[in-house]
Amino acid sequence: MSTTLKSNSKINIGLRILGKREDGYHLIETVFQEIDFHDEINVGKNNSGIFTIECNNKSLETDNNIIIKTANLIKPLLPVNFGAHFKLKKNIPIGAGLGGGSANAAVVLKYLFNYSEKLKINDNGKNRLLSKYAEKIGADVPFFIKGHTAYATGIGEKLEQLFLPKEWFVLLIIPKINISTNWAYNSLNISLTDKIKNTILSSYLENGFKWQFFENDFEKIIIPAYPQIGIIKEKLKKNDAVFTSLSGSGSTVYGIFENLSSAKKAKSNLKEFGKVVIAKPI
Repeated sequence: MSTTLKSNSKINIGLRILGKREDGYHLIETVFQEIDFHDEINVGKNNSGIFTIECNNKSLETDNNIIIKTANLIKPLLPVNFGAHFKLKKNIPIGAGLGGGSANAAVVLKYLFNYSEKLKINDNGKNRLLSKYAEKIGADVPFFIKGHTAYATGIGEKLEQLFLPKEWFVLLIIPKINISTNWAYNSLNISLTDKIKNTILSSYLENGFKWQFFENDFEKIIIPAYPQIGIIKEKLKKNDAVFTSLSGSGSTVYGIFENLSSAKKAKSNLKEFGKVVIAKPI
């Protein structure tokens, strides 16, 4: 018997880089928004005591896959002979700024926690432990444990539920550009002593939700280095997007549309720039 899990992606609505920790992680301020563009993970539970994976992207069929790493991390919490074969249908491109790998890890982590024989604790204790393991896997993984909309600080692990209007559509443009996350962060020249104030939440609380309050700091260095990103943003605006932005450090650019017909029209006009997907916020 197998189970199929849906692994949704995210966009960043605004992203500010506030500082840098001694361990190299950067301090951020952002709003994570879960969207319904997703991967699928079929889990075939077995008694082999090992975890294996197959994928429509063969380069991901390794023990270094975040799904296998996640499963092996919590293996001590599972029955001795617990094993599983994962079939990953990868729709979310790697390195697109959409959190695909982190989402894969989160849904597998939640699934496997249901089979732990060593978590004889109440739900609150279990949820805290789940979050602790999520932080060990990656900075974006804690968000995907709960999903929906969250205001995030720290390295992305400090989360507060946020309520935004969701009567809109997002058009994702995923160009065939590989933007190194390490290069993007290093190019910002954020020092250990920078102490920039949070402004996203304060603007939201003082003025209500307005798209123009949000901006992505990475655009300052990425658009000059990758002019196509700027061209896509301008094309989205000309096609009636009410807001455009990079997601994370890219390479995905997205536009926000107030209705589906506008999003579909823009999709047909921007196909030349890469993979184009219409999604809804969750």
